[in-house]
Formats: sequence, C-alpha cells, structure tokens
Amino acid sequence: ATATRAKPPRCVPLLPPPAAAMGIVTRGPLAVAAFALVAAMLSPDRIIRLFSRFDEADQARATPGGSSPELDAIRALNVSAALAAPFLVVITPRDPKNPPNSAWLAQWLTDNAAAFRKLLFRHGGLVFRGFDVPDAQGFESVALSVAPDLATAYLGTSPRSSINGTRYVHTAADFQQHRTLPVHLEMSFRDKPPPLQMFYANKVDHIAGGETPLTDFQGVLHTLESQEAFRKRIETSRVQYTRNNDDCSNPSKVDPMMQKCWQEMYKTDDRAAVKKKCEAESFECTFDESGRLRMVNSQPWIRKHPVTGEEVFFVHINVLVKESMVYDYERTAVLWGGWRGLVPLAYGLYYRALFAGLSLFWPEASFGSSSAFGDGTPITQQEFYEVKRAIWKNTVQQPYQVRDIVVVDNMRVGHGREMYMGAKLDRQIFTAWTDDYPAGWIA
Repeated sequence: ATATRAKPPRCVPLLPPPAAAMGIVTRGPLAVAAFALVAAMLSPDRIIRLFSRFDEADQARATPGGSSPELDAIRALNVSAALAAPFLVVITPRDPKNPPNSAWLAQWLTDNAAAFRKLLFRHGGLVFRGFDVPDAQGFESVALSVAPDLATAYLGTSPRSSINGTRYVHTAADFQQHRTLPVHLEMSFRDKPPPLQMFYANKVDHIAGGETPLTDFQGVLHTLESQEAFRKRIETSRVQYTRNNDDCSNPSKVDPMMQKCWQEMYKTDDRAAVKKKCEAESFECTFDESGRLRMVNSQPWIRKHPVTGEEVFFVHINVLVKESMVYDYERTAVLWGGWRGLVPLAYGLYYRALFAGLSLFWPEASFGSSSAFGDGTPITQQEFYEVKRAIWKNTVQQPYQVRDIVVVDNMRVGHGREMYMGAKLDRQIFTAWTDDYPAGWIA
C-alpha cells in the first residue's frame, strides 16, 4: 500500500511579537545572570531539582568492559579497543607514548576495511582516541579512507562553515556557546539521510560541557515498547515535519527555532531552483509574501537498518519540537549540578518562557520548525516527554579529548551538542559525512 502525503498546514501570517515577548528576548541574558546569582545564594541543587524534569533514573549508565566477536577481531589488528557502552567502542594505539599519525590511521582503515565495517554495524559508534591527527587536513584524509565519496550538500538545520584547506570538512555547528542541540539522526527527515557521520575534535580548551552526546535509536525503540498505545500508533502512521526558513533579507529576530535562511541552505537565491531541489527531496515547498520558505514532508516513524535489518526509531522530532531544547537544558543542569548547573537551568527557564509567550500569538506550524503525526494531529506533551525519556535512557556522552575522531552509523546512532562554558572558539568540532555507504558495504 502507498502512504498518502499529509496536506501541508495552512500558511498563517506571523503576528509581530508582543512587547512582552520582545522584552524576554532583549533582556534574556540579564535575566539568566540574575537568576543564577540569586539561586547561588540558596541551595543550587535544590533549585535545580525543583525546576528540572530530568530524573537521574533516566540517565544511561556507562558499561565499560565486555566484548563481541567483531571487537576481538579489531584487537588483533595492532590497536587496543574497549566498549564504553554497548553501542560505543573506543579504539586507541597499542603504544600511547608513540601514537601513529593520520597517514598510518588512514592506511590502517584501508587495510582493515572489512573488520572496521563489521565492528561499526555491530556496535554503531566508534571513537579513535590518542592518534596523532593534527589538523582538519589529517582528519579529511582519515575520513576519505573510510568513505572515498564524501558529501558536501547539507540540508540540515544547523549553521555550518567549510574549513579552509579542505574540500569535505565543515564545522559541526556554528552556534553560540550556550546553545544546546538535541540528539538526532543526521537529516533523518530526508528520504535518503547520510549513512555515515564523522567528527573531529580540533580544539577542546573550554571549561565545561561541549560533549557530543550519542544515542542508540535502535535502543530508543525498544525502550518505547512500554508505551504500548504510542508504539502501536507510530507503527501505523507517519511523522510530519514542517520547517520554515526566512529570506536572508528578512530574518526572524525572536524565534530561536529559525536557524538559517533558505538562500544559505540551498546556496542560491533562485526560487525556481529551490523548488526543483525541494521536489527532488519530496518536500512540499511554498514561499509566502515575506519571502519565507515553508518545507513540509512526512516520513515513517520506524525504518529498518539497511544492513542489519533491525528496526530503528528514525525520526527528527527531537530537534524540530521546540520544547526539546528546554528539556535538554534541564538535563544538563542536573548533570552539571552545583552553581554551574544553574546556568543551563536558567537558559531552560528563559526558553520555556519565550516559547510560552510566542505560542500565545503564533500557531505551532509558524515556528522555525515543528512536528506532528502524518495526518496533522499534534504530538501531545506527554507523548513527547516519554520520547525524551526513552532518548535519555539510551544516550551516553564523554568529554572530548583533543584529536578524537568519532564515526557513527547514522542509520542507528544519533548525535547532538551540549552547551559549554568558555569562549566560543575554545571548542572547535569539525565534521564530514557521506550520502551513501562506501561501495561494497551493502551486499
């Protein structure tokens, strides 16, 4: 049977935000600082527990140790390897005092491509730590040894910049330090998302935070089995995504869900060319009178992994639902604890108030992004909260070490970004990705 495409939501002109909402935006940083100062004079952890909806029982626990046939095979190939979690393997040099360089690692990946591929499909995420990969060019050479056909086209929501001296390496996300990015499978709103995503820690001199959380979305689906009604519903329906991108000449100044303009995303100001690209991606695209581009499409909630055949909770709602970012600030507050934890908590309260104020004047589909069931029925707050809890229970994060390279199977393992303390350029994470698995990876 063929799925019917949901009718795109009616384009509603945006009302100008009220003075109160504008006040939240313009005075937000002062409010954050004032809240943190007052709360610090009380008991920080008590304040955090009062406002945060994250329970430590929802935190995935690292389970170091253990093995698998694929892991044992890698250990026999002149490297050390250990499980940091069931879906995350850390690979290190046999002799940490004399770490091999990027040329050695690239050749090792070429020579042992079959073992590497089996390990990645068995576990989902790999960290290469302690190798002498000094810069973006070295990272690119390693990435090309994994996948010779790296991609450059990016239709995701995060702002990115290309890195000088490379063809395929970009910044992972050009957000300010305070901005958190909920975990997601890269471009999972597309018919054909990139199957491989790689990250490189170029600089990690910040004070705290800044991890790239990794989530096993295969495990998320298993966790959601306890939500019987929701699980049955997603098995027989689709998820609808609505993304709005302003014209570069008229960007939103108040909506934090509006990440970048459509000219920046599509690398052109030709509306006809944009609509042609939308058609190729199965996006229903319309421009309104202000020049804003609206993209609507739907996808299944669950997809089967193209190699393992395992079912995966394959959705982008954790990024495209506005409340998600608020929940993750509250989670970070609990994980940091103490006076530091008050900072993400204050940002969470700020964004919670901002979204509540704007929602009085804007319908959900007029924000920068939103999600619903395929027939347009809203995802309830309780349903989304249970999804968040399932994601948290299958998420692990470790502090970066400089020159770390992370490889994830994007058809199973998602990634995000924690806010961090320090100067913006104190943390520099680069990325590369593919549009297809390398030749020969799929039988």
